Amino acid sequence: MRPRILVTGIPGHYTRLANGAHGLSVSYSERQKQPETKEEFLQELRNISNTGNYLIGEGALRAIAPHAKQVPFWHLYNCSKNGLGLEEFNANFDICVFTCANLLRKGLSADAEAEVLSKLKMPIVMLGIGLQNRRDLENSLPEGTKRLLDVLKEREHYFLTRGFETAGFLKDQGFSYVQPTGCPSVYFMPHNMRASLKKLPHVNVGKARTIFSGYLGANHDTIVDAQALAPESSRPQYVIQDEFLHFDMKVEANGDGRVYDSASGSMLGELSYPGTDRLKTAFDIRTFFDTNQWRAWASSMDFNFGRRFHGSIIAMQAGVPSLMVAVDDRMREMLGYTGLPAVDATDVDKAENRAEFVADHLAGLNASELTDRYSDRERTFRSALREIGIGQ
Repeated sequence: MRPRILVTGIPGHYTRLANGAHGLSVSYSERQKQPETKEEFLQELRNISNTGNYLIGEGALRAIAPHAKQVPFWHLYNCSKNGLGLEEFNANFDICVFTCANLLRKGLSADAEAEVLSKLKMPIVMLGIGLQNRRDLENSLPEGTKRLLDVLKEREHYFLTRGFETAGFLKDQGFSYVQPTGCPSVYFMPHNMRASLKKLPHVNVGKARTIFSGYLGANHDTIVDAQALAPESSRPQYVIQDEFLHFDMKVEANGDGRVYDSASGSMLGELSYPGTDRLKTAFDIRTFFDTNQWRAWASSMDFNFGRRFHGSIIAMQAGVPSLMVAVDDRMREMLGYTGLPAVDATDVDKAENRAEFVADHLAGLNASELTDRYSDRERTFRSALREIGIGQ
C-alpha cells in the first residue's frame, strides 16, 4: 500500500492564493493577487522572504508522488499552538516531507519547526536541508535548532541534503539516514536544464541579452558585472529576490500610487540603492511572485550571469544558459555537489577583463560532461525518493 504523504515547509508560489484552512482542507482564492501598491508589494515579499524559495517547494512537490497532499506550514503551526493539535494529521498521513533550505544556520532558531515536527507522529523527510557555515554551527547551534534535531532523533527520519558538507555535519550529530541529493529545484524541468547546459559554450558574451542577479543595495558586484557583460546601448536586466527586505534598496510609488506592474513584473516609481551613480544605464528591475511568469520572461533572454543560486536555476529551467558566481559557503556546497557551471567570486572579481574571463571560461566548458553529471545527480535524487517510498 502506498504511503499517505503530507508535504509542508517551504511552499511553491501557488500557496500565495491560500486564504484559509480547517482540518485537512485548505481553501484557495480564485482571484490572482496584484500587489501593486508599496504596502501590498512589500507584504507579498515578506510572506515568502525570498522569491527564490518558491522554486524549492515547487520542485519538491513535482518530484514527489502525485497523491501527496501539500498543507501550508502556518496551518500546522496554528493547529499546534491553538490547542487543536495535530491528531487529525497523524491519523490521515503516514509520512511527512518537510521542504527546507539553509535551515542549519547561526541566525535562525528553528523553534516553529521543532514545535510542529515534535507533534507529528510519523517519519520525517527533511528534503533539501542545508547549512550556511559549518564553523558557525559547531560553535553556536541555536537552541530551537538543537531541539529540532533532538526531535528527529526520536523517530524514523531521512535527511536529503543540499550537499556533502551538510551531510557530514548531520552524520557527526549521530543521524543515520543522510544522503546528499542537492536542492529539489535543480531537478524541476530537467530537459530544459540539460538544454541550458548544452548552450553554454556558444554564448556570445557582451552581446547576449543577459539576466543579472545578486545583492543590489548590499554591494556593487552586480553593477560591475553589468558594466562588463551587458550589451552596449541596452538596459541590463535584474531580477529581485529579497533586496527590498534585507538590503539598502528602496522604492517609492509613482503618480498612480504603484510600485509594481503585475502584468510584466516590472518595478515602477523611484528606485534607489547604493551604486546607482556607477551605472551608465540603469537596470531594468523586475520581481516575480509566480514562477511560471518568471520562467516565461527568462525564456526570452540569451544568458544568465547570477550571484543568486535560485535566480540562476529558474533561468536554466527556462532553457537559458547560465553561469553562476559562487559567493558563499552555502552556494559553494550546492554547486560543488551538483557540478552546475560556476566560477568563484574571488576569481571573477580579480579578473582584469571580466568579459574575457567569462568568455574564456564558457569556451572551455565540456557540455557533454556537464549534462552527464547533471543526469547522474538527477538519477540519484529520484532513486532516493523512491527508496524512501515517496517518489514517482
